[in-house]
Amino acid sequence: MKTRVETPYAKEFLSYALEYEGCVSGEPEHFLKVMKHNTGFAGGLTKYGLDRTGLQRRNPLVVGLGDSVTAGHFESLVRDYSDFPAFIKAGKPVEAVDERQSYLEKFKDRLSDRYEATSVSVINSGIAGDTILGMEARLSRDVIAHNPDLTIVNGSLNWGPELGENKFFYESLKRIVRRIKRETNSDIVLMTPNMQCTDNAPFPAGNSLEERVKMIRQVAAEENTCLADVYAVWEGFVKAGHPVAALLANGINHPTPAGHQVMAEILMKFF
Repeated sequence: MKTRVETPYAKEFLSYALEYEGCVSGEPEHFLKVMKHNTGFAGGLTKYGLDRTGLQRRNPLVVGLGDSVTAGHFESLVRDYSDFPAFIKAGKPVEAVDERQSYLEKFKDRLSDRYEATSVSVINSGIAGDTILGMEARLSRDVIAHNPDLTIVNGSLNWGPELGENKFFYESLKRIVRRIKRETNSDIVLMTPNMQCTDNAPFPAGNSLEERVKMIRQVAAEENTCLADVYAVWEGFVKAGHPVAALLANGINHPTPAGHQVMAEILMKFF
């Protein structure tokens, strides 16, 4: 279902993000190498045509591990949030889901612009409502089994008191990073989230997200991974006088398509 929501500040937001400096750190060296050498020639036509086992070289592979933002969820289709259970029971969609507008698809398109002779594959392992603990539980199936060349981890929005203190988020994220390092050849990009409204019932977010943002930055520094600091860009744009609610498709925590484009452009700063 195509999303029909857009922000009135789309052009300004994109321009702000493109000009923003210092929101990425690290370099995805392995991924840059495979993107450079995968030029569409197969077999014996190029020394990069076959992999170590003699099979035809696969396309560079990106996996995005995350929640509803990564999965491509946008505006709510339910006017009253108390109607959620009834909609779910009836099998009706409660949100517009438009994976084509997700930052992963936009990132793939931008990579195709940058590397015109390279075919790149993207696996979207975002699941709506999931937490970092759930992502850790499905890490083998949804990331490691694919042995990606680049893994983007974006999973800090869904967290509540029932999951415990934020330190458990930090510990889970750290275990995820270490497993990906140990069991794959993948570069890792840790992504801080978009901003969210903190007072929208029935899903009040409070202020704990800022603490998890700091933890993501900390893990990136401690584990020497790449960091895409999306939150810093959003925060700067909002402080410049733009209401955060106008940048959110559901008024809570799902970016509009413009927000997803901004996330893709931040990822492209690595290139």
